[in-house]
Amino acid sequence: MMNTIKSSTSRSRKYSSIIAALLAVIYCGISFADQSDPRLGPLFMDLQETTDPNIAKRAESQIWAIWHESPDEQSLEIMRNARASLSRSDFDSATELLNQLVEHAPGYAEAWNQRAIVLFLAEDFSGALRDIEQTLLLEPRHFGALSGRGQVYLHLEEPQLALNAFKQALDRNPWMANIRDQIAMVHAFLNAKQKSI
Repeated sequence: MMNTIKSSTSRSRKYSSIIAALLAVIYCGISFADQSDPRLGPLFMDLQETTDPNIAKRAESQIWAIWHESPDEQSLEIMRNARASLSRSDFDSATELLNQLVEHAPGYAEAWNQRAIVLFLAEDFSGALRDIEQTLLLEPRHFGALSGRGQVYLHLEEPQLALNAFKQALDRNPWMANIRDQIAMVHAFLNAKQKSI
């Protein structure tokens, strides 16, 4: 009887440690939210290698979803409030909330990217460029930040810098049709400018 109990206890401990290990893996995966998530590598590979627009669209959506995963509940709440402020065009409130977020979670790339968007909309272009740079330090593949950099440079009337940024974005995600259009537009502008000299 004692042997049966010991065997049962041993099995129970074994199963408990297996469950604990599985939970550790699950929670470890959650802590990898945004740019460090191991799911991103294969998704970026899909963007580069697929010839199927449906696969590309799905990969891009999943990449954005992972980038937007908050590292903790406080970050999630701040981000929600910031987006609500942004939807009301309350740039001051959105900026203040995102200031809190980048201070609370400085390694969260999407926090910097979202603040760059707000600063761009508020026409603080130098601030937007600083936050885009930080986003790209954390996540060099961030095609959204790269295309945003191109938009900032367009507003600063720096077409060559804009073109470079758009090309970098397209290198990361070749399925961005709107960025292809922007590249064509900037090329046309630069060619016309060259001919007029």
